[in-house]
This record gives sequence, structure tokens and C-alpha cells, in this order.
Amino acid sequence: MTTPRLLLSILLIALAPRISRAQPPGITPERQAAIIEASRLLNSPVEFVLHYRKELALTAAQVTSLEQLGSALRDSSAARSAIRVSQAKQMAEQSALANAMEWTGQVDELGIREAARQQSAIQADFIIAGARDRRLVGAILTPEQRAQLPELQNSAMMKAARAGGN
Repeated sequence: MTTPRLLLSILLIALAPRISRAQPPGITPERQAAIIEASRLLNSPVEFVLHYRKELALTAAQVTSLEQLGSALRDSSAARSAIRVSQAKQMAEQSALANAMEWTGQVDELGIREAARQQSAIQADFIIAGARDRRLVGAILTPEQRAQLPELQNSAMMKAARAGGN
């Protein structure tokens, strides 16, 4: 499912500066690294499939095709990530979002709704880009290999959840 991966990614982007400054009890550097690694794999279909190359029994031709696709997508993925981080920072700085967290004063409903709309558009762009990347990767795989992906994906999400737990 796309939603858990998206939520994990958004959470990691939002918390990364805080986690790197101060690590609360229970979040060791090893756990932090495991969470980041799981998020990276889940958000990069090429890296995810290459990580599970043995389980998927990828052929040499498939590995080569995936590596070439990965190189082609790397620049666009980096650009998308930079834009997402920039947009998330801008949104966090918006007074409407800050207003939503205050305890007194007027509620800026229009501003909050606009900020939420912008946030939704950013999330939609992220989901669409990921879906397109997955389709490109899926086209390289056999139907049997594609059938294995949901279970591998669930396993990776569970591993991330265990890594982040106390």
C-alpha cells in the first residue's frame, strides 16, 4: 500500500532534523539508520528490487536494465526530494500552520485550508511520481516476480517498524 510508505517518508522528513539533534531514549543510532535505510528502499523501487535480487531471482539482463533505469531516475528523484523538502520547510514556516498550533487568538481557517490544500498537492505529486517509477520497474520484471513484491514490501515495512520501536 502506498499510504504507509508515504506516511513513513513524511514522518522521516519532518523528524530528521530533530532526530539528528537529539536522540531520545530508545532511538539509537543503529535504529535511526535502520529506519532511514528501510524508508530509502521503500521509496526507491529500483533500489528495493535490486536489494531483493536473490529473492526475486533477477537475471543478469534484468539487473543491468534496473541499474540503467536507476541511473536515469536518480537525478529526477533527487530533484523531487529536494523540492519536497523545500516545500515542507516552506509549509512549516507558514503562519497559517503556526496559527493552527496556537492556544489563543483567532483561527485563520482560510489560511489553514490553503496550507492543507498545498500539502495535499505535494503529497499527491509524491505518490504519482512513485507510482510511475514502480510501473517502470514492474515492466522489467516477470509476472511471477511482480507477484512476490507485496510480500517483500510488507516484510520491509515490518522491519522498519521493528527498528523504530522501543
